[in-house]
Amino acid sequence: MAALPLLFLAALTVKQDQTALRRGCDASDELIANLPADTRVEPLFVIADGSNCYKVNAVLEGRTVTGYISGAALNGTDEFEKARAVSSDLVEHISAPRPVKQVDDQVRLQVNEPSLVEAGNLIDANQPAQALQILETLSKIRKRDPDLFALAGIAAYRSDQIRMALDYWKQSLELRPNDSLARLYAIVEKEAAADKSADKLYGNRVLLRYEGETLPAEIARAAVALVDSEFARISSDLGCTSDERIVVIVQSREAYYKTTGAAEWSGGQYNGRIHIALLEGHEIGPQTRKALAHEVVHACLTNIPSGAKRWPAWFQEGMAQKLTGDQLSPETRLELQRLASAHQLPKLEDLGQNWSQMSSKNARAAYDLALAAVDLLYQNYQNYGIRNVLNNPERLPQITADLDHRLGF
Repeated sequence: MAALPLLFLAALTVKQDQTALRRGCDASDELIANLPADTRVEPLFVIADGSNCYKVNAVLEGRTVTGYISGAALNGTDEFEKARAVSSDLVEHISAPRPVKQVDDQVRLQVNEPSLVEAGNLIDANQPAQALQILETLSKIRKRDPDLFALAGIAAYRSDQIRMALDYWKQSLELRPNDSLARLYAIVEKEAAADKSADKLYGNRVLLRYEGETLPAEIARAAVALVDSEFARISSDLGCTSDERIVVIVQSREAYYKTTGAAEWSGGQYNGRIHIALLEGHEIGPQTRKALAHEVVHACLTNIPSGAKRWPAWFQEGMAQKLTGDQLSPETRLELQRLASAHQLPKLEDLGQNWSQMSSKNARAAYDLALAAVDLLYQNYQNYGIRNVLNNPERLPQITADLDHRLGF
């Protein structure tokens, strides 16, 4: 991924009083707030499906609110689009869209029954089909357990059985209302309606689902071979295993954006399934190959136990870049050093997990910082070994603090 300078993005303001900020781009989506005229908003990204819908942050009565708003309701979009055009190849990958994780975490906090805990652990270990077997059996006995049905829906979703996931989530919502699950249900329902990727191919480590009209069968077979070989290469470095096939969904750009609601700078996502946009038309070109490899790193790391917490985002994204050959330019390294010295960058532990909330400018800086940190990790912990880091996740906070120091914080 080419390193890019940080960009100044034009400020956007709301045109009229009582402008709706919603949880989605549709007029029927839940209202978050009505924004006064001249409210300044920070653009996070534009939904790249032609809907002219912006995801933004706004400060309202002293608190930050995040939601979606029509570009037609904003001043300054022309300048913003010009700034975006200057850097059309910003960050291309992002992991773990948050609605699934949010519901997953919420359910885990509420369950302590051994069978449900076991199923949850299998999902964490990228074995959702095995988890689903346990949960399907339990669902026939415990027919009024909303947590069981919510978790079964997650296992079904991760197993690429979307309709089954929606059925389980519907049963859970009927038993107990849950705003987070209701939002996830609505998102996945839209995804299912827009997704036309019905053709399937199986490899040693991958189940590829694709649009036959978009991707010729011989190209799809090449994609399966590519993911199998990339998993073998990456797992030899990191030591991950895969008891179940990784689900990879390859779509046209248009279908990818419609089904994922991704930012315009995104070409790949991982949320237990790999989603990839065909970045070079109807073939697997260099960009798409790199996107596939990047997301395979996320899938590999997910299969390695991380202790009480998930692998932090900086580690995930830094490793994904490192293992797909990304390099920082000398100019970018100097810029990172300058920003760190001026206290204009967050420490690694403060980067958080949800990078999908970031603007393209901040995402670029976060990705550069993550790669710089992992470069230092390889340079300074060669004797200890990257596998030892992965096998001893309790040491990662100490290592993170050391890397912060080396980065100049």
